[in-house]
Amino acid sequence: MTDHSICEQLKKMRHEMIFSQLDDEDINKISSFFELATYPAHTVVFKEGEPGDFMGFIVSGKLEVKKQTEFKGNQLIIAILGSGALFGELSIFDSHNRSATVEAVENTTMLILRNETLDNFMHQHPVTGIKVLKNLIRILSLRLRKATERLTDIF
Repeated sequence: MTDHSICEQLKKMRHEMIFSQLDDEDINKISSFFELATYPAHTVVFKEGEPGDFMGFIVSGKLEVKKQTEFKGNQLIIAILGSGALFGELSIFDSHNRSATVEAVENTTMLILRNETLDNFMHQHPVTGIKVLKNLIRILSLRLRKATERLTDIF
């Protein structure tokens, strides 16, 4: 996929929270920092415990997010993610290993943003970078609120 088509994909995803504050100029700036990746159905994107070096945005397809339970070999599905969803974002903010396994449920195409590439982007385009980081923080905040609500529902 060319930078131009990555740019077009990002513009189509502008309704997603991560890109919602970006104008055409911002999208043009950031598009060259992304990579395209395609995973066939039943392919593991990354495993729980592996080092994390990127986050991704689903263009098409579905991913399953699974967490290992205390019972060896048993995993709990914690999310099914579809088009527009963000995944792997925790690796952007910490140096911990992956907290879950992500597997393609069906053929899935995604845009990848590597940690070092994001750092380069932030240095080259700090104003746009701040917009992206603010939206990432908003997404993490919403996910934390939902997780807290789920925990309180259990108890």
